[in-house]
Amino acid sequence: MALERENILTLIGSRRYHSCILTTFSFDFYFFEMKAMKWLRSCGVRNINVFIDGYYYSELMRQATGEEMQLTAGYSLYPVFQNSVFHPKIWMLFGDKEGLLIVGSGNLTNSGNGNNDEIWGAYHFDIRSTENAPIFSSAWNYLSMLSSTVKGQMNEKTTRWIIEHSKWLNELPAVKPFEFLNTSQKEKVAFLFNSETSSIWNELLKHISNEKIVEITTISPFYDSKGKVLQELKNLFPKADINVVLEESGFIPSAMDLSKTFSFYDWCNAGISRVQYSKSDNSNSKLHGKIIHIKTKDGKEFCLFGSANITPEGLALAGKNANAEVSLLIRSEKGGLLNKLGIKLKVGNKKQLSDFTSTAHKSIYETIIKNNKFQVQLLSAELIYDELTIHLNGNFSEPFKFMLFDKENRYFHSQTFSKFEQELKVKLNAELGSFQYVQLANMEDEFVSNKLLVSDYFHLAKTHPNPKTEDIEMIYSEIQNGELSKVLDLLHYAIIDETENEESASILNSRKTTDAKRDGNNEPEKLYDLSSYKPIEHSAYEKSLLLSSLSLRVLDVLKFIHSKSLSINRQIDISIDEQEENLGNIDGNEKNEVKIVRNLSFALLKSEKRKLTSYFDNLYYNQQELLYGNNRPQNYKPTLTDLTKYLITLELILEYGGKTEKYDEQEKQHFFSYLPFSNNYDNNNVKGCCLNLIGDFLMLARTGFKEYEFDYTKKKVEELKADALGNTIVCLINNYWKDGEMHYFFSMLLNTLHYLGWKNIDDFENNFDDLQIKINLRISDLKQRTKGLEQNLMVFYYKVCPAFKKVMKQLAEKNFDTLAVQGQIIYKSPWGYSYVQSVNKINDFTLVRPGFMWDDVKEDYIKHSPDEIYLPLRLSSFICTDL
Repeated sequence: MALERENILTLIGSRRYHSCILTTFSFDFYFFEMKAMKWLRSCGVRNINVFIDGYYYSELMRQATGEEMQLTAGYSLYPVFQNSVFHPKIWMLFGDKEGLLIVGSGNLTNSGNGNNDEIWGAYHFDIRSTENAPIFSSAWNYLSMLSSTVKGQMNEKTTRWIIEHSKWLNELPAVKPFEFLNTSQKEKVAFLFNSETSSIWNELLKHISNEKIVEITTISPFYDSKGKVLQELKNLFPKADINVVLEESGFIPSAMDLSKTFSFYDWCNAGISRVQYSKSDNSNSKLHGKIIHIKTKDGKEFCLFGSANITPEGLALAGKNANAEVSLLIRSEKGGLLNKLGIKLKVGNKKQLSDFTSTAHKSIYETIIKNNKFQVQLLSAELIYDELTIHLNGNFSEPFKFMLFDKENRYFHSQTFSKFEQELKVKLNAELGSFQYVQLANMEDEFVSNKLLVSDYFHLAKTHPNPKTEDIEMIYSEIQNGELSKVLDLLHYAIIDETENEESASILNSRKTTDAKRDGNNEPEKLYDLSSYKPIEHSAYEKSLLLSSLSLRVLDVLKFIHSKSLSINRQIDISIDEQEENLGNIDGNEKNEVKIVRNLSFALLKSEKRKLTSYFDNLYYNQQELLYGNNRPQNYKPTLTDLTKYLITLELILEYGGKTEKYDEQEKQHFFSYLPFSNNYDNNNVKGCCLNLIGDFLMLARTGFKEYEFDYTKKKVEELKADALGNTIVCLINNYWKDGEMHYFFSMLLNTLHYLGWKNIDDFENNFDDLQIKINLRISDLKQRTKGLEQNLMVFYYKVCPAFKKVMKQLAEKNFDTLAVQGQIIYKSPWGYSYVQSVNKINDFTLVRPGFMWDDVKEDYIKHSPDEIYLPLRLSSFICTDL
């Protein structure tokens, strides 16, 4: 226990904990997501859960900006509604073999974890050293009681998920509530909280009832105006001297009855504050710690600290509506606790109560609770694919509306219910698009509930502390924290992805070592926990598929990298029970708080490029086997996994194409290129990847894509196809094509439009504007552009697209051509758009298109079958393009 300007995040060691439960009254989205979340994730904590005062949460939603849970998502935020205020401040972290417990006074805000003068008590548990097991048992009992009332997915996340991966919780000793417990330190400690049967005040009095109290010191930013707690202390211990430490920016007991028993001190003269100011550039630090220190005649000392202010509500004096609070009571036989904290009250610094200026403050009731008391309390809103599940408290006897709001906090959809239930399920139209908030209203559009953020059930499911996914999620966390090069370490997981147990996975699997063989079942491996999800349809396989796909996870990371920097405009915080100032003193990037500076060497860069080209080579070999291998499947249709792996390829081409890094070697500066814009056709450059990987995938797509039954999976495939369409076009146009290669460029663009786009003119024209927007947005994200990009883009719009429309028109009219000449590009199913290298009088065609096998003799993509002897194709009808 020490009162020093130290951020408690620094106590969390790397890869020691997988889960945490945090409690707070006030909350700062920006601080939590940019600082706490990044730090926790960099340490390997994945299952992150926050209990917040429900009224404060409701007030935050009144000020919603659309940026909540956008900077760093993947945590659960659950409102706790009580008659008064939910006010405890607990951090409890859980690992496989150890735990960390921190109890104190700071909220999950900038000031609560950086600038304010807070007090914390921290305890560590290890299965090899269990001295602190009793205090962990008390804290876990409290949090378990809290979690038992939780609805929705967070109930699983704060109970079973943790218990299954922290088995030591089951071995903690049974303890009685509020009793003194032995710890690894010399002092004993009691875990106190307000409950229906007792209170922090009552338990404190029980523990000191047989003591002869000679001095009491109270330190708090908030007292009640009449000083009722102070008066009670005076009445109970009339012979004790009472020191009252105040800070003018808080609430002072300005209307209390004065007595010689009381001595008043200003926090800024309490000793510790001056020391801390000298260590910090921030002179605006405010007192937010809460302490009651008690000395006995025989030298024994007690120190109560935690979340409870020196108020009747905080300590739960008889007859008062108590806050939910947690405090620790330390008992020291030798004393000296205030000295250890650095708090020294000198007689010369005494002040009169009248010397303090009373600051006018509105009560929490007036500013928070009163404005957010609704007839119905929304507790959780979880999107499970296309179904929204809402858990509620309260009652409403009339018809009401369920209302959705978008990220700009604008209303855009509602649905009427005639009967109120504690759990509502809403089937949503897939065309609704994205939404972020939900709230209930009566038929006159008057709100009858608090507003709530909608959480994605399956996104949170990926935070499950499964050891099998620990490495993947750790890499993901490092990437989110700025280590973008780490994405190359994720490619391995996409390579070995067997999510869909199809021929493609089988072929790719044959290249791996025996320790990664399939177990023979047809279900996706259960990498993330879905046991609490009750399927509403019979397509459980396809639902598990979307969650279990490693390729989709890698694709998410790549999309995160290429996306523009997120807006970090900070919302105005609600300054209740805290004083918000600057952002604290940690950066949130890494555990050592040093900004990431890559120490580049040729060996490192070469290793990174090897990972990149290894992914390309593996995909190329897989596609070639599916198209031309001896055991190639008949009528194979690319799966969602195939489509995802292809999209990963496009993202890598767009991210690393033309990317260079500087490195020093032998006192000279050199340049290293990951994926150059060169003219050979290998998979180690942009052009080769386009010709081989894009060409082969468009060849695979000739038969269409695998058909799925589940609507959400169908929607996902269409979404990925739309991404593939725009990204493929951008990859092709961001290239330098020589005159002798333009037929590759034209044929691949036409096949992209045909197999990833639309089959008739009306659909093409109706969607063309959206396609242009996607292309332009993706081009604006490019970090490296070729000189010919603008010209290629114009060629696409004004030559390729008109030619494609002409072919679609002729196909619709069944108006086929019978004659073609060398140098034309023709369309003929099932080979798609191909370049005519030669044709004779009886229409024997030698066609060229990326996706055909490469012929080493003729040095071109002309082998449309794996036969050793090439046979031209005799075509009686086809459609000629204008290219």
